Amino acid sequence: MIELGAKPTAATPLDTLSPSLRRASAPASPLAALAPSLLDDAPAARAATVVVSTPNTAPSREPGLQQQLGRLQQGLDYLDRLAQTLQGLKSTLSRSLAQGQASVALPLQVGQLRQLWQQRSEQSAGRVDSQLQAGPSDEPARQRFKLRGLDLSVLERGGPETLRLQVPGRASSQGGALTLSVTLDGEGTQDQLQTLARALAPAGLSVDAQGQELVFSVAESQWPALRDGLMVKGDGRRFPSGQPVRARLEATPDVLQPQQWNVADAVGQRQALGQVLQAQPRLAQAREVLGEQLREVQEQAQPASGLAAGEAEALAGALQTRFQQGDYAAQQALTSAVRGLHKQRVRQLLG
Repeated sequence: MIELGAKPTAATPLDTLSPSLRRASAPASPLAALAPSLLDDAPAARAATVVVSTPNTAPSREPGLQQQLGRLQQGLDYLDRLAQTLQGLKSTLSRSLAQGQASVALPLQVGQLRQLWQQRSEQSAGRVDSQLQAGPSDEPARQRFKLRGLDLSVLERGGPETLRLQVPGRASSQGGALTLSVTLDGEGTQDQLQTLARALAPAGLSVDAQGQELVFSVAESQWPALRDGLMVKGDGRRFPSGQPVRARLEATPDVLQPQQWNVADAVGQRQALGQVLQAQPRLAQAREVLGEQLREVQEQAQPASGLAAGEAEALAGALQTRFQQGDYAAQQALTSAVRGLHKQRVRQLLG
């Protein structure tokens, strides 16, 4: 329990005079604590005593919670800066197209966007991928790609075949690259797709169907090694038998490609404006996802026994009202008058 009087000191002058000068009752809640007590030796003055229960405000000890908060905040900050850059570029592109000539500010703005986009993974703490999508709060951004020669139509023909994939950067228990094996039944069913997904999971790979295409994904940090070193071997139906050959992977194009823009003419300006317009709603959605994740993590970090936001606001308002009343002013005047009195001096006066 913490008792709040006129001044929040360790021992107020009222305490040094006599225990009978102040009587405080412990209310059921902080909001019910605003009740004055009478001073025995000074009936004209009334003291307002507020008794506040101190909740357990120890920070959450859940491992990685603070790091998770930091990453989400960093991701939101990056999206805010990217949104501001895109909006400025959009206005300049629109004005240039309307006037029929490129603005002198265009090259500088495109250069700023190019630099910001190249630093996306680092500055967003891995929370935003190249498609401006935010994944689950406990997973890094992923790179999407296609494996040439493998889609739903390929799965549906050619008969059964066992594929063996050698994944670089994922050492097996025996050492070397991790080798995955999956048997295709040649029917292309949903069960076959799930079987493929389960086989790829130990390597951190995932797969999903989009129309007739199979879209794979991997953590962005793994993508360079996978792109340059994934090996595949089949039974000679869909993929060659014998020695493994290097798989041909095609990364899904970034939603923004400012390094390819030529904004010197109207054609290039329209291309750039089209990508900006496509990126803005994705950015807004990603920010909404990260904002929701941040709120959830913040709720986990709050101590269970703390005051809710509404209760805290009500308590602050009640304190302000109470301290503006006359009895508090009287207590303030009294404590100012006896501020210089100490315990030994009072004993001498009463002796």
